[in-house]
Amino acid sequence: MSDPKLHHYVPQSYLARFGRGDMVRVRRRCPSKTHLANVKNIAAETGFYTITDDNGMPSTAIEHELSGLEGRGLAALRRIDETGMPPAVGTDDRELLCLYLAVQMARTPRKRTGPLFGRNVTAYADGREVGLALMTEYLTRKHLGRPPQEAEARGAWDYYHGTRAMNGGNDPTHDEAVAVTLSSVRVCIPEYRARHWRLEICRKPIFLTSDAPLVLWRPETPDDAYMGFGLEGAHEIRFPVSPTAQLVLVPGQGTSTEEVRLSRVISCNQDLADTCEQVVIGHPDRPTALDRVQLSKRGPTLRFNSGPGFRKNPDGTLKPMGDILHM
Repeated sequence: MSDPKLHHYVPQSYLARFGRGDMVRVRRRCPSKTHLANVKNIAAETGFYTITDDNGMPSTAIEHELSGLEGRGLAALRRIDETGMPPAVGTDDRELLCLYLAVQMARTPRKRTGPLFGRNVTAYADGREVGLALMTEYLTRKHLGRPPQEAEARGAWDYYHGTRAMNGGNDPTHDEAVAVTLSSVRVCIPEYRARHWRLEICRKPIFLTSDAPLVLWRPETPDDAYMGFGLEGAHEIRFPVSPTAQLVLVPGQGTSTEEVRLSRVISCNQDLADTCEQVVIGHPDRPTALDRVQLSKRGPTLRFNSGPGFRKNPDGTLKPMGDILHM
Protein backbone atom coordinates (compact mmCIF):
# COMPACT_ATOMS: atom_id res chain seq x y z
CA MET A 1 0.00 0.00 0.00
CA SER A 2 1.47 3.35 -1.02
CA ASP A 3 1.85 6.13 1.54
CA PRO A 4 0.15 9.35 0.37
CA LYS A 5 2.11 12.50 1.16
CA LEU A 6 -0.70 15.04 0.57
CA HIS A 7 -3.35 14.52 3.25
CA HIS A 8 -6.84 15.99 2.88
CA TYR A 9 -8.74 17.44 5.82
CA VAL A 10 -11.93 17.48 3.73
CA PRO A 11 -12.50 14.32 1.63
CA GLN A 12 -11.87 14.67 -2.11
CA SER A 13 -14.90 12.46 -2.77
CA TYR A 14 -17.10 14.86 -0.80
CA LEU A 15 -15.76 17.98 -2.56
CA ALA A 16 -16.26 16.37 -5.98
CA ARG A 17 -20.01 16.21 -5.29
CA PHE A 18 -20.08 19.99 -5.78
CA GLY A 19 -18.24 20.02 -9.11
CA ARG A 20 -17.94 18.44 -12.52
CA GLY A 21 -15.85 15.32 -12.33
CA ASP A 22 -12.94 16.30 -10.09
CA MET A 23 -13.03 19.99 -11.03
CA VAL A 24 -14.61 22.69 -8.86
CA ARG A 25 -14.61 26.47 -8.74
CA VAL A 26 -12.81 27.92 -5.72
CA ARG A 27 -13.00 31.35 -4.11
CA ARG A 28 -10.18 32.31 -1.75
CA ARG A 29 -10.10 34.65 1.22
CA CYS A 30 -6.88 36.33 0.16
CA PRO A 31 -6.41 37.22 -2.59
CA SER A 32 -10.17 37.35 -3.09
CA LYS A 33 -10.50 35.75 -6.49
CA THR A 34 -11.95 32.61 -8.06
CA HIS A 35 -10.27 29.91 -10.08
CA LEU A 36 -10.84 26.33 -11.24
CA ALA A 37 -9.10 23.61 -9.26
CA ASN A 38 -8.89 19.85 -9.00
CA VAL A 39 -10.24 18.55 -5.68
CA LYS A 40 -6.94 16.74 -5.05
CA ASN A 41 -5.31 20.16 -4.54
CA ILE A 42 -7.93 21.59 -2.13
CA ALA A 43 -8.11 21.36 1.67
CA ALA A 44 -4.87 19.40 1.91
CA GLU A 45 -1.47 19.64 3.58
CA THR A 46 1.63 17.51 3.21
CA GLY A 47 2.01 15.10 6.11
CA PHE A 48 -1.04 16.48 7.93
CA TYR A 49 -1.79 13.12 9.61
CA THR A 50 1.70 11.61 9.59
CA ILE A 51 2.73 10.51 13.09
CA THR A 52 5.64 8.58 14.56
CA ASP A 53 4.99 4.87 15.17
CA ASP A 54 6.31 2.70 18.02
CA ASN A 55 9.52 2.09 16.09
CA GLY A 56 10.18 5.81 15.62
CA MET A 57 9.24 5.71 11.95
CA PRO A 58 6.75 7.96 10.06
CA SER A 59 3.32 6.38 9.85
CA THR A 60 0.33 7.27 7.67
CA ALA A 61 -1.99 4.82 9.43
CA ILE A 62 -4.42 7.62 10.35
CA GLU A 63 -4.66 8.79 6.74
CA HIS A 64 -5.45 5.25 5.59
CA GLU A 65 -8.08 4.83 8.31
CA LEU A 66 -9.72 8.11 7.37
CA SER A 67 -9.79 7.04 3.72
CA GLY A 68 -11.86 4.01 4.68
CA LEU A 69 -14.34 6.19 6.59
CA GLU A 70 -14.55 8.59 3.64
CA GLY A 71 -15.56 5.77 1.30
CA ARG A 72 -18.28 4.51 3.61
CA GLY A 73 -19.49 8.06 4.26
CA LEU A 74 -19.72 8.76 0.52
CA ALA A 75 -21.96 5.72 0.09
CA ALA A 76 -24.25 7.00 2.87
CA LEU A 77 -24.45 10.45 1.25
CA ARG A 78 -25.38 8.83 -2.05
CA ARG A 79 -28.22 6.97 -0.34
CA ILE A 80 -29.52 10.36 0.84
CA ASP A 81 -29.45 11.46 -2.82
CA GLU A 82 -31.45 8.36 -3.79
CA THR A 83 -34.08 8.51 -1.05
CA GLY A 84 -34.39 12.27 -0.64
CA MET A 85 -34.44 11.69 3.12
CA PRO A 86 -31.89 11.85 5.94
CA PRO A 87 -31.08 8.48 7.55
CA ALA A 88 -33.60 7.36 10.15
CA VAL A 89 -32.84 7.15 13.86
CA GLY A 90 -31.02 3.95 14.79
CA THR A 91 -29.95 3.02 11.25
CA ASP A 92 -26.40 2.11 10.27
CA ASP A 93 -26.22 5.14 7.97
CA ARG A 94 -27.22 7.47 10.83
CA GLU A 95 -24.47 6.09 13.07
CA LEU A 96 -21.95 6.21 10.23
CA LEU A 97 -22.73 9.84 9.43
CA CYS A 98 -22.53 10.79 13.12
CA LEU A 99 -18.93 9.52 13.01
CA TYR A 100 -18.31 11.15 9.62
CA LEU A 101 -19.51 14.56 10.86
CA ALA A 102 -17.67 14.33 14.16
CA VAL A 103 -14.42 13.48 12.37
CA GLN A 104 -14.93 16.31 9.90
CA MET A 105 -15.35 18.79 12.72
CA ALA A 106 -12.16 17.56 14.39
CA ARG A 107 -9.86 17.25 11.39
CA THR A 108 -9.47 20.83 10.11
CA PRO A 109 -6.31 22.92 10.71
CA ARG A 110 -8.31 25.33 12.87
CA LYS A 111 -8.86 22.58 15.45
CA ARG A 112 -5.11 22.31 15.88
CA THR A 113 -4.70 26.01 16.63
CA GLY A 114 -4.96 25.44 20.38
CA PRO A 115 -2.59 22.45 20.68
CA LEU A 116 -0.03 24.04 18.36
CA PHE A 117 -0.34 27.60 19.66
CA GLY A 118 2.68 27.33 21.97
CA ARG A 119 4.79 25.70 19.30
CA ASN A 120 4.01 28.50 16.87
CA VAL A 121 4.78 31.20 19.45
CA THR A 122 8.11 29.57 20.31
CA ALA A 123 9.06 29.41 16.64
CA TYR A 124 8.15 33.08 16.21
CA ALA A 125 10.13 34.07 19.30
CA ASP A 126 13.24 32.41 17.82
CA GLY A 127 15.09 32.34 21.11
CA ARG A 128 13.64 35.52 22.59
CA GLU A 129 11.93 35.42 25.96
CA VAL A 130 8.16 35.11 25.60
CA GLY A 131 6.93 37.97 27.76
CA LEU A 132 3.73 39.99 27.44
CA ALA A 133 5.33 42.35 24.93
CA LEU A 134 6.38 39.53 22.62
CA MET A 135 3.00 37.81 22.99
CA THR A 136 1.28 41.08 22.02
CA GLU A 137 3.58 41.31 19.00
CA TYR A 138 2.80 37.72 17.96
CA LEU A 139 -0.96 38.19 18.28
CA THR A 140 -0.77 41.42 16.29
CA ARG A 141 1.42 40.22 13.47
CA LYS A 142 0.48 36.56 13.15
CA HIS A 143 -2.49 35.29 15.09
CA LEU A 144 -5.09 38.08 15.00
CA GLY A 145 -3.72 40.50 12.44
CA ARG A 146 -4.49 43.43 14.76
CA PRO A 147 -3.44 44.59 18.25
CA PRO A 148 -5.09 42.59 21.07
CA GLN A 149 -6.64 44.05 24.18
CA GLU A 150 -4.51 43.73 27.30
CA ALA A 151 -6.71 40.94 28.74
CA GLU A 152 -6.34 38.92 25.54
CA ALA A 153 -2.57 39.23 25.51
CA ARG A 154 -2.51 38.23 29.19
CA GLY A 155 -4.78 35.24 28.49
CA ALA A 156 -2.61 34.07 25.59
CA TRP A 157 0.53 34.50 27.72
CA ASP A 158 -1.05 32.49 30.57
CA TYR A 159 -2.08 29.74 28.14
CA TYR A 160 1.38 29.57 26.57
CA HIS A 161 3.27 29.25 29.83
CA GLY A 162 0.60 27.08 31.46
CA THR A 163 0.61 24.45 28.73
CA ARG A 164 4.40 24.38 28.66
CA ALA A 165 4.54 23.95 32.44
CA MET A 166 2.17 20.98 32.24
CA ASN A 167 4.30 19.48 29.46
CA GLY A 168 7.63 19.57 31.25
CA GLY A 169 8.63 22.95 29.83
CA ASN A 170 8.09 21.84 26.24
CA ASP A 171 5.58 22.67 23.54
CA PRO A 172 3.12 19.97 22.43
CA THR A 173 4.40 18.00 19.44
CA HIS A 174 2.72 17.46 16.08
CA ASP A 175 1.81 13.91 17.14
CA GLU A 176 0.20 15.21 20.34
CA ALA A 177 -1.80 17.80 18.39
CA VAL A 178 -3.13 15.09 16.07
CA ALA A 179 -4.08 12.90 19.03
CA VAL A 180 -5.76 15.71 20.98
CA THR A 181 -7.97 16.85 18.10
CA LEU A 182 -9.08 13.36 17.06
CA SER A 183 -9.73 12.34 20.67
CA SER A 184 -12.74 14.69 20.66
CA VAL A 185 -14.58 12.59 18.07
CA ARG A 186 -16.07 9.93 20.36
CA VAL A 187 -17.04 12.53 22.94
CA CYS A 188 -18.98 14.57 20.36
CA ILE A 189 -20.84 11.76 18.56
CA PRO A 190 -23.71 11.65 21.11
CA GLU A 191 -24.49 15.32 20.37
CA TYR A 192 -25.04 14.52 16.68
CA ARG A 193 -26.97 11.35 17.50
CA ALA A 194 -29.37 13.13 19.87
CA ARG A 195 -30.59 15.74 17.38
CA HIS A 196 -33.40 15.93 14.84
CA TRP A 197 -31.96 15.56 11.32
CA ARG A 198 -33.56 17.79 8.68
CA LEU A 199 -32.68 17.58 4.99
CA GLU A 200 -33.13 21.00 3.39
CA ILE A 201 -33.62 20.87 -0.37
CA CYS A 202 -33.47 23.70 -2.91
CA ARG A 203 -34.70 23.34 -6.47
CA LYS A 204 -31.86 25.52 -7.70
CA PRO A 205 -28.39 23.89 -7.24
CA ILE A 206 -26.64 26.72 -5.43
CA PHE A 207 -25.54 25.26 -2.07
CA LEU A 208 -21.81 25.82 -1.63
CA THR A 209 -19.28 23.97 0.48
CA SER A 210 -15.85 24.88 1.88
CA ASP A 211 -12.64 23.65 3.45
CA ALA A 212 -14.48 23.72 6.82
CA PRO A 213 -17.93 22.49 5.72
CA LEU A 214 -19.50 21.80 9.12
CA VAL A 215 -21.07 25.04 10.36
CA LEU A 216 -22.33 25.72 13.87
CA TRP A 217 -24.97 28.46 13.99
CA ARG A 218 -27.04 30.32 16.54
CA PRO A 219 -28.74 33.73 16.42
CA GLU A 220 -26.51 36.67 17.31
CA THR A 221 -26.47 37.60 20.99
CA PRO A 222 -24.61 40.22 23.09
CA ASP A 223 -22.47 37.34 24.39
CA ASP A 224 -20.82 37.11 20.95
CA ALA A 225 -18.66 40.10 21.94
CA TYR A 226 -16.69 38.00 24.40
CA MET A 227 -17.52 34.30 24.06
CA GLY A 228 -18.11 31.62 21.48
CA PHE A 229 -20.24 28.48 21.52
CA GLY A 230 -19.86 24.81 20.66
CA LEU A 231 -21.99 21.85 19.69
CA GLU A 232 -24.28 22.02 22.72
CA GLY A 233 -24.98 25.73 22.23
CA ALA A 234 -25.55 25.53 18.48
CA HIS A 235 -29.13 26.00 17.35
CA GLU A 236 -28.18 24.40 14.03
CA ILE A 237 -25.35 22.13 12.88
CA ARG A 238 -25.24 22.46 9.10
CA PHE A 239 -23.48 20.27 6.55
CA PRO A 240 -24.01 20.78 2.79
CA VAL A 241 -24.30 17.39 1.10
CA SER A 242 -24.75 18.49 -2.53
CA PRO A 243 -25.50 21.63 -4.58
CA THR A 244 -29.21 21.00 -3.95
CA ALA A 245 -29.27 19.85 -0.30
CA GLN A 246 -27.84 20.28 3.17
CA LEU A 247 -28.25 18.40 6.43
CA VAL A 248 -29.32 20.56 9.38
CA LEU A 249 -29.19 19.03 12.86
CA VAL A 250 -31.46 20.81 15.35
CA PRO A 251 -32.65 20.08 18.92
CA GLY A 252 -35.29 17.37 18.99
CA GLN A 253 -35.75 13.86 17.65
CA GLY A 254 -36.56 12.18 14.35
CA THR A 255 -36.06 13.22 10.74
CA SER A 256 -37.71 15.49 8.17
CA THR A 257 -37.31 16.94 4.69
CA GLU A 258 -38.04 20.56 3.83
CA GLU A 259 -37.86 22.55 0.61
CA VAL A 260 -36.26 25.92 1.36
CA ARG A 261 -36.28 29.30 -0.32
CA LEU A 262 -33.33 30.79 -2.19
CA SER A 263 -32.94 33.37 0.58
CA ARG A 264 -32.28 30.57 3.07
CA VAL A 265 -29.58 29.06 0.83
CA ILE A 266 -27.95 32.46 0.26
CA SER A 267 -27.87 33.09 4.01
CA CYS A 268 -26.40 29.66 4.75
CA ASN A 269 -23.78 30.11 2.01
CA GLN A 270 -22.66 33.35 3.63
CA ASP A 271 -22.40 31.71 7.06
CA LEU A 272 -20.31 28.98 5.43
CA ALA A 273 -18.04 31.60 3.85
CA ASP A 274 -17.66 33.42 7.19
CA THR A 275 -16.40 30.26 8.88
CA CYS A 276 -14.26 28.70 6.13
CA GLU A 277 -10.53 28.14 6.56
CA GLN A 278 -9.39 29.73 3.29
CA VAL A 279 -11.73 28.73 0.43
CA VAL A 280 -15.38 28.38 -0.54
CA ILE A 281 -16.21 25.84 -3.24
CA GLY A 282 -18.90 25.60 -5.93
CA HIS A 283 -19.67 24.17 -9.36
CA PRO A 284 -17.44 25.28 -12.28
CA ASP A 285 -20.47 26.22 -14.39
CA ARG A 286 -22.43 28.08 -11.70
CA PRO A 287 -20.27 30.99 -10.50
CA THR A 288 -23.10 33.28 -9.36
CA ALA A 289 -23.54 31.77 -5.89
CA LEU A 290 -19.79 31.85 -5.31
CA ASP A 291 -19.50 35.46 -6.48
CA ARG A 292 -22.34 36.51 -4.16
CA VAL A 293 -20.63 35.61 -0.87
CA GLN A 294 -18.43 38.11 0.97
CA LEU A 295 -15.05 36.91 2.26
CA SER A 296 -12.97 38.72 4.87
CA LYS A 297 -9.18 38.44 4.77
CA ARG A 298 -9.15 36.38 7.96
CA GLY A 299 -11.50 33.74 9.28
CA PRO A 300 -12.39 32.82 12.86
CA THR A 301 -9.49 31.96 15.14
CA LEU A 302 -8.77 31.01 18.72
CA ARG A 303 -9.34 33.91 21.13
CA PHE A 304 -8.21 34.40 24.72
CA ASN A 305 -9.36 36.38 27.73
CA SER A 306 -8.22 36.68 31.31
CA GLY A 307 -10.48 37.99 34.06
CA PRO A 308 -12.18 37.35 37.41
CA GLY A 309 -13.86 33.99 37.83
CA PHE A 310 -16.76 33.08 40.12
CA ARG A 311 -18.15 29.78 41.36
CA LYS A 312 -21.89 29.50 42.05
CA ASN A 313 -22.71 28.15 45.49
CA PRO A 314 -25.71 25.84 46.13
CA ASP A 315 -27.66 28.79 47.51
CA GLY A 316 -27.13 30.76 44.31
CA THR A 317 -24.51 33.16 45.63
CA LEU A 318 -21.23 33.66 43.82
CA LYS A 319 -17.82 32.95 45.33
CA PRO A 320 -14.71 34.59 43.76
CA MET A 321 -12.15 32.06 42.51
CA GLY A 322 -9.42 34.38 41.27
CA ASP A 323 -8.53 35.19 37.67
CA ILE A 324 -9.33 32.51 35.10
CA LEU A 325 -8.41 31.91 31.48
CA HIS A 326 -11.22 31.94 28.95
CA MET A 327 -10.70 30.54 25.44
